[in-house]
Amino acid sequence: MNKFRFYKAPLLLAIILLPLTVVAQSKEQREKIDRMAAQVEDLKTELVLLQRQTQTMQDTFNKTMGELNTLIVQMSDNISTIRRATESVSTRGGDVVSQVTSMGERLTATNERMERLSEQFAQLKKIIEDIPNQPAIRDPGNAEQLFAAAYVDYSRGNYALALQEFNQYVESYPSSEMADNAQYWIGEILYAQKKLPEATAAFEKVKIISPNGDKTAPALYKRATVLLDMGRREEAVIQFLAIFKDYSKTREGELAFQKLQEIAPESLPPTTNTKPTGPRTPPRKP
Repeated sequence: MNKFRFYKAPLLLAIILLPLTVVAQSKEQREKIDRMAAQVEDLKTELVLLQRQTQTMQDTFNKTMGELNTLIVQMSDNISTIRRATESVSTRGGDVVSQVTSMGERLTATNERMERLSEQFAQLKKIIEDIPNQPAIRDPGNAEQLFAAAYVDYSRGNYALALQEFNQYVESYPSSEMADNAQYWIGEILYAQKKLPEATAAFEKVKIISPNGDKTAPALYKRATVLLDMGRREEAVIQFLAIFKDYSKTREGELAFQKLQEIAPESLPPTTNTKPTGPRTPPRKP
């Protein structure tokens, strides 16, 4: 009997610990999937921005090629005119000499323009080949270009420049559709720079700019996680609860529920036994 009890104890212990092991693995898998989903969204955004830049370069390239072809045709016409004038020199005398001289001057001017255009063409070709190494196109007067430039700089790790550009976007276009997105990335940059108090304030401002914007829930969730990093657990729990209540049908609502189960299960309503359900939010803009 004692021998049977000796073998039974480890078996019972293994049965008790098995659910805990499964839960831990499940949690790691969910976090891994969430990180992969976020990376996929970032890659989609970078692809869109690269396509826009490539299209701009292609339009400029096509325009330059059109000008080059026009000059080639013009040069060919000038050469043909000179040839015809030269063939009639013997019969037209001095007038023909003047015409040939005029054509020669026009040909020289055309050649000079051709040389300048060839230099521009070579420079443009190099720019197209080195698109990944070129600085982002910045036009503060163009909202779309300013945001795209800021996001490209952020993606490249040029945080100081990206922060300046995103701040300029929010100040210049506070009512635009992308203002909340720009404010969100301001928070991400400050977080990357380890400026945690400033990051929490930046994320909170996203909701002020656009209470129903597509970056509001992600910003508030990120703010709660930063509060946890700072050791401000009670404030973080309050923020997670607000997200779970106000954005229960979003991915952040589900993540907030999971985080509350982990750090403060006692804060959840007694009847809450499952994760929030509902339609997922559509893909977000950068």
